[in-house]
Amino acid sequence: MISEPEMVPDGHFGAAELPEQQPSPDDVVSAGDGPAAARPSRPAWLWALGGAVVASAVWAAGLYVYTSRDPDLGGYRTSRNLCAEAEFKALTATLGKRVGEGSAWGNEHESLDEAWCYTDLKPTGYVVETDEEGNELGSLPHASVSYTLHKRTDPGPEFDGWVVARSDGGGDEEAETGLRRIDGLGERAFVHDEPGGGSATLHVLDGQAVLTLTVGSDWDPESGEALTDVSELEPILVEDMRALMAKLKS
Repeated sequence: MISEPEMVPDGHFGAAELPEQQPSPDDVVSAGDGPAAARPSRPAWLWALGGAVVASAVWAAGLYVYTSRDPDLGGYRTSRNLCAEAEFKALTATLGKRVGEGSAWGNEHESLDEAWCYTDLKPTGYVVETDEEGNELGSLPHASVSYTLHKRTDPGPEFDGWVVARSDGGGDEEAETGLRRIDGLGERAFVHDEPGGGSATLHVLDGQAVLTLTVGSDWDPESGEALTDVSELEPILVEDMRALMAKLKS
């Protein structure tokens, strides 16, 4: 048996469709007093494009914030007088007391800070020979230290190459250059001995800080040879460097 059709008001034929099939008020365009027409739907690709633009903008903003952050300096600070910071206790106990306060130099910049110190060391009873006019012949043992604090970029990727280049002009064989790795000091550390034992340099990378400590021998004015073999002073250099690193973090 066929039932009677459902009654709906005049002019609203089809209004009994499901709600989700009915156009919403936002999708209706009015043309004066005439009948309303459905608003054209937006293509799906336009919505996807807008979402991609927003996501890219958010990612770019996050990347800018991340890359613009200053690196962690690991507690290191600027040194305005490295000669006052570096006490050289182990070196002075071995080679002789410091002569005066030493010569200090420094430079500060938003990207990096640099500091340097040089001092002579005079052994007890040491007398420098002089010529007839009173000019000194020969030299005293000496120590120098440098400190660079990188405040914008990471010195790590270039540290090894920089040390090798300073050691022998670009060689890469430790056995031929006198370059040795030192464990347990900073992030990476190397010591380099000059041929003949005339000088030794300790290089240290510790996070954003790069430090070097060099000790040089006195020399014979006639032969030009080193009078003090400093190649055996590696433990002394490590001790003084460790003390200086702790001081620069205090």
